[in-house]
Amino acid sequence: MQTLLMKKGLIIMRKRLFILMMLFAFCRLMPVMAYNEEAYLRLIGASVDNPIDATWLITNPSFEMGDLTGWTTYCSDENYGGNGTDPEIAVRRDYAMTNKDGDWLFNAYHWWSTSLTISQEVTDVPSGEYELSAVVCTWDGRNVYLSANGLVTSITGVNDQTGIRVTVPVTVGDDGKLRIVAGSNAEWWTPGHENETQTFFKLDDVRLVCKGLDGLYETTELGSFTAVALNVDGLPQKVASFTLNEDGPGESGTKLISRYLAEKDYDFIGVSEDFNYHGSLMESLGNNYNSGTVRATLSIGGLISGGFPFDTDGLNLIWKKSTTTASNESWTRWTETTSTDGNQYVKKGYRHYDMVVCGGYTIDVYVLHMDAGEAVQSREAQWRQLAAAINNSDSNRPKLIIGDTNSRWTREEINANFTNLLSGYSMGDPWVMFWRNGVYPTTAMGDLTDQSDPANFSNYEVVDKILFVNPSKPEGLRLSPMSFRIEQDYTYGHVQGTDEVKWLGDHRPAVVEFALMERKEIKTIIGDVNRDGLINIADVTALVSIILGHDSNEPFVYDHLAADVNRDGEINIVDVTSLVNIILNQE
Repeated sequence: MQTLLMKKGLIIMRKRLFILMMLFAFCRLMPVMAYNEEAYLRLIGASVDNPIDATWLITNPSFEMGDLTGWTTYCSDENYGGNGTDPEIAVRRDYAMTNKDGDWLFNAYHWWSTSLTISQEVTDVPSGEYELSAVVCTWDGRNVYLSANGLVTSITGVNDQTGIRVTVPVTVGDDGKLRIVAGSNAEWWTPGHENETQTFFKLDDVRLVCKGLDGLYETTELGSFTAVALNVDGLPQKVASFTLNEDGPGESGTKLISRYLAEKDYDFIGVSEDFNYHGSLMESLGNNYNSGTVRATLSIGGLISGGFPFDTDGLNLIWKKSTTTASNESWTRWTETTSTDGNQYVKKGYRHYDMVVCGGYTIDVYVLHMDAGEAVQSREAQWRQLAAAINNSDSNRPKLIIGDTNSRWTREEINANFTNLLSGYSMGDPWVMFWRNGVYPTTAMGDLTDQSDPANFSNYEVVDKILFVNPSKPEGLRLSPMSFRIEQDYTYGHVQGTDEVKWLGDHRPAVVEFALMERKEIKTIIGDVNRDGLINIADVTALVSIILGHDSNEPFVYDHLAADVNRDGEINIVDVTSLVNIILNQE
């Protein structure tokens, strides 16, 4: 009897061994996978506590090839073609910089150009969380920025030889693309030489570190919503005998705006200049939408009783009852403002709301109106005030910033006064991400106001902005923009069914559709199919058992999540190939 059992066991073992041999043989005949399996295998153990270097994915990261291989340069001077032939916009080994890697570095210097950039698009990067960094250098008081997939940070230089490391956290999505951009913009050479602009920076030792692959994290889309920034142009056409806004929409036009917004069915709208016509604005919205506090209108009575500024901020948040809820409204006045260009007439600032979206998840929403006119210094101070408020808020919540910023990337130093001051967050502008290929305009450029093609927003920047700010931590909630547009049909004719092309107000709605994502760490160890804490040939046996259907009923004996080794959503023969490669890679 014992001999019979031994023979039976031997037959079963031989069958299993034969199946494994056939599988391995078949694996060798399998075509190469579309994803970068080598990269996946080398980075599979990465985490926040165990970051793994991924710099090798970048071509020529320290320019030690002695040229621009892998990189593309841009100079706003049309006489420079960006091909590395200009000796001052090229890879050099005779220039010094501290903290550089090796002998070579990239140097960018040019008279008269408004901006210089160098970029590289890396493909086939396994999706996950990364940190991009580089050593940069520029003159004292000037800025160099580093951008990764549209998220940007910058530093202020010390002198022309001190290299400073700058870091950007970045998420690589399913498309496997990482776009790296470094750049600077022109400034006056010295006071008194206003027309003699120069652009200068150095770059070296570009590094990429993986802090966790999507295989170790699970990202779930919780839902989506549309956020809108709209200045409703609600200044009264007249106050007593004073003409304030003669060509504004007034009461009748605001009613048409209300009809337009009701038709579009947005989830929430951050509005500014909601002064005298709030009732008209809500006329077609009232049954389906709520709004925040209405602070006093502009009236001659208010002027007589209180004088300037009128006790109003003109701000509000309007939200769709069925999809969103806003609460805990608060208002903060700007601490620095300008008493010109009409800024002295109202109490400008920002509002904050706890916003519940996507069935029960809370984000922070800031609705704001910054100083108008030539008040660049005031607006930059207001950006700094907003950054401080965000840094003191709940660090686990994503943030939306919505409103008439009166700012442009080409006019205010938003990076220096906002982006770089955020602690523990990353910031993005959907307009830049979708229409500027992740490259942020600079103050050295002229304002981008080209609307020759109304459907192309590449060179058309508006002051009504929707920015998103996500916690830098790899787990938790985050906002992911899916589209950006400026409404083209915001006209009297659209609402009234006529050919009238006049806009309903002097600002059109800026609209962004967002997905709310939740990211959680997966405790599963990819490849540890039998859950013993090791990845070895026993896991291959367990994986084959799953493929053959021997573990098809819950509760599963083996870890099916760990069995999807290549993270393509299926468990099949290709996972055996990946698992065998992991095992061989350990040796």
